Amino acid sequence: MLLIEPALGIFCRYWQMPTAYSYIRFSSEKQAKGDSIRRQSDMARQYIEANPTLELELDTALKLTDEGLSAYKGVAQKKGSLGAFIRLLEDGKIEKGSYLLVESLDRLSRQTPRIAFTLLNTLIDEGIVVVTLNDGKAYTKEVLDSDNGMSLIFAIMLMSRAHEESAIKADRVSKAWRQKMIRVADGVQLTRRVPFWINKEDRTKTLPERVAVVKKIFQLSAEGMGGQRITAKLNQEGVLPPTTLATKWGVSSVKKVLNSEAVLGMLTTADGVKHADYYPRVISEKLWTKTRFQGVSSKATRDKGNVHPLSGLCVCSVCGATATRSGKTGRIRKDGTRNLWRTLVCANALGNRSACGYQSISYDSIVSAVLSALSDYQYKAPSDLVGGQLWQIGEAISAMADEIADLKATIKLNRSSSSLKQRLTALMVEYDEMKSEQSRLRDLRRPVSAKEVEGGLKALLNDGLIDNKHFKQVVRSVAINFNERTLFVTAHDGSTLTSDIGSLHKSEMGH
Repeated sequence: MLLIEPALGIFCRYWQMPTAYSYIRFSSEKQAKGDSIRRQSDMARQYIEANPTLELELDTALKLTDEGLSAYKGVAQKKGSLGAFIRLLEDGKIEKGSYLLVESLDRLSRQTPRIAFTLLNTLIDEGIVVVTLNDGKAYTKEVLDSDNGMSLIFAIMLMSRAHEESAIKADRVSKAWRQKMIRVADGVQLTRRVPFWINKEDRTKTLPERVAVVKKIFQLSAEGMGGQRITAKLNQEGVLPPTTLATKWGVSSVKKVLNSEAVLGMLTTADGVKHADYYPRVISEKLWTKTRFQGVSSKATRDKGNVHPLSGLCVCSVCGATATRSGKTGRIRKDGTRNLWRTLVCANALGNRSACGYQSISYDSIVSAVLSALSDYQYKAPSDLVGGQLWQIGEAISAMADEIADLKATIKLNRSSSSLKQRLTALMVEYDEMKSEQSRLRDLRRPVSAKEVEGGLKALLNDGLIDNKHFKQVVRSVAINFNERTLFVTAHDGSTLTSDIGSLHKSEMGH
């Protein structure tokens, strides 16, 4: 969770007293409930009080707290307030000579020593004094360049130890889950914590009354209802909430159901691996896909009208003119559903300034086509060498996933076969290694990373206020051929993806 609250005039300093910024990070819910925040905050105040000659002023307007963000995977640096601090520093909005107070170096990063030291060096090169409060050591250019490199070596040793500890922990978690999944093949239930529509005693059985509620939620979403309207309808009809601790449904509970892959039978374990067919599937793939799209359309009814996820990106592929909105929202289609988005049309064609010919396409059809293109982005067969390797490993992973599924089914029928279980263990280890290699190749191939693509997709699918800044980090432009109903998505790495624009509604064609 990112907590960063800049106040007006925070960076306007009229005195020379150096500013100290306290950075707090913890990665687990258990730490959040414990003493982590208070302890790290107290250490910062105690350091300032113990060093009056530094004349440090603790900044209280810029709150740098990363809750639940991992330093082992670099999430805090990429998405959290630590990353925001670095960007403010690079933009000149944090004064040189300021202090960054952290409990220890592993609060900054638990990545490999090379990556972790690069982060520390970036802060120091920008004129920041990094202080580790557990030992009171201050890291500056002068310190790292003096004492024959001993401070530098000491920092790298600490970073190496932190990374090794996290790597060992991650490996233990991964192995533990692999062993648990082998037990699943024997019919063993891993935990009593299951979705509310699943029988706690037997995960292979569902609770029919609650399954009916789940299906109702998805059906309402597919019909165009947003989270708030679905919640209101459930409460109006007296539908019991998923937990006895609540008396009514909340919007967050509805959204949690709509975003849960457990409805497709999927279990996502602590290591991030998805395991198909762990639970009984309760809705169809078709209904799931339809609600993914409706999640985009339903936002339009809450938006101010002029802002949309693809704002500033769409052009006509024939003449290069901007694709502009036309038509009205709110009209009822022939199938009874309401049109939530306007249509897009070439601006030149709209003003009869080109030979493109007036042909409008509904905005929701275009969004759907862009989603389809982005979903295939990481797996599209490219011509470059690394891309070719990525394509091959993707095919191999798909084949291995099928083999693992078949082997689990065989073991379930023949539980006494130790050789099959050994083969399954070996396959799952190999599968994890291939997934890691796939991730490495993705980031090696292009500056647009897999996580940026995921961010772009979430910018389109996430329920709430529309903000396409994440989408623009991935996509440079969307060129639309209105007559042929095709579009070309160009990413910032130069990749171009082609997608056909389907007809979601017959009435959307033409003008």
